[in-house]
Amino acid sequence: MKKLLVLIVVLISGCASSVDDPNFANEPSFAGIQDGYLVYTGYLLEESNQKLFAAYENAASKPTRLLISSGGGDIGLGIELGNWIIEHELDVEVLDVCASSCANYVFPAGKTKYLRKDSVLIWHGSAWQQNWRIPEGAQEWFDEWLNSIRASETEYYAELEVDNLLTVYGQHYVPSVFRLVFHNLTMGTGPKQGFDYSLEDMQRFGLSNILLVDEEWNWRKHRPGVRQMVIRVPVSNDYEFTLRRFEI
Repeated sequence: MKKLLVLIVVLISGCASSVDDPNFANEPSFAGIQDGYLVYTGYLLEESNQKLFAAYENAASKPTRLLISSGGGDIGLGIELGNWIIEHELDVEVLDVCASSCANYVFPAGKTKYLRKDSVLIWHGSAWQQNWRIPEGAQEWFDEWLNSIRASETEYYAELEVDNLLTVYGQHYVPSVFRLVFHNLTMGTGPKQGFDYSLEDMQRFGLSNILLVDEEWNWRKHRPGVRQMVIRVPVSNDYEFTLRRFEI
């Protein structure tokens, strides 16, 4: 029952998004080693996490970079994968898309973070988002789960020295963005799936060591079919970096 409720909350909270574009649709799940790189594609799954960990442990020559393309998944699995990346001091390179829990927890974990010219990053919420749709009769369990996962997320970002406002800035400070994205994700209407930031604004949140594989990052130019799905949110000049901005 608890696993079922977790799945319901994940889906209705928007923490497992999809990118409805021919380049991303129906991407098969894979977790393992290809051509000397760790590769992870598809939604974040417990099975995929464990396959990746096992492939690394069994490799005679340990890869130093994870290539990922994922629409996201469970918050706890994202933090689990992120902590594993930190522990092994791995770099992270985004292939097609890194959305939701992938953008929240996997991308920031990279020792060096690589973006291709057409890599798409999408945020739309996290454990600290403002609104949730709770299944009837699940409020007590949900409150317990939320407090636990919020504490874990706070510690995770503190270790990375990242402002945990990163995942929800578009919700907390741009209400129109939050209403539009949240409505579309929960009701299944409209094209908006989330928001993103400029390189400069990501760095202001604490995402350092971002390198561009192709010496440019302009996915809106190279993936025009996705442009209408992601809102670029500019960070105010009044923004001040803060660690542990949200904590229990």
